[in-house]
Amino acid sequence: MSDYIPMSDAEFDVWQNNLLAIATDNLPAWGIPAADLDAVKALQAVWANAWAKANNRQNRTAADVKAKDDAGDNLKQALRSFVAEWLASNSRVADADRTRMGVTVKSGTRTAAAVPTTSPVATIDFSVRLQHTVHFADETSPHAKAKPAGVHGCEIYLKVGDAPRDVSELTYAGTDTATPFVQKFDGDKVGKTAYYALRWVNTRGESGPWSAIVSAVVGG
Repeated sequence: MSDYIPMSDAEFDVWQNNLLAIATDNLPAWGIPAADLDAVKALQAVWANAWAKANNRQNRTAADVKAKDDAGDNLKQALRSFVAEWLASNSRVADADRTRMGVTVKSGTRTAAAVPTTSPVATIDFSVRLQHTVHFADETSPHAKAKPAGVHGCEIYLKVGDAPRDVSELTYAGTDTATPFVQKFDGDKVGKTAYYALRWVNTRGESGPWSAIVSAVVGG
């Protein structure tokens, strides 16, 4: 099995959160013992704390970075074992679910991901100064965090200022594999309106239809 764990800390953090959230939601259906998942989640909590400290580049210490590296290594080792035992060859886990979790699908069983036919729906939390937190879900299941089968992530496009006539006026802001997406702003954007459009992109880089354009004011 090829290495499926992302290299960068930021991508790893998003990936492991997504995988464990999906595994948690499907624990009984996939026959996974709660104790096995809890053991991984304990290491996840250590990682989350260490990552939060080390990710603060202005105030972190060498000890913070070392603690983050150690926590990441321990969590990755535990995740590899968990995936090998409960996800990679578990007949109850569909290949589409493995794709959603970013786990390698064994050769010969993988089917090509379909082009997305649905679009995301977005809500924006603007309660934090100079920041928008964009929560997204599929239009067919707006109250669930799971992405459609075969979808790699959500592309987010953005414009700050006058209202756009259509999505062609928006520029690419990023791709997130799990909700939410956080957009930060400089101080000169306070009081201006940010407009967003989103679309799903599958594991082959093919995109689906656009969402409706949503907006929120940048708070100061």
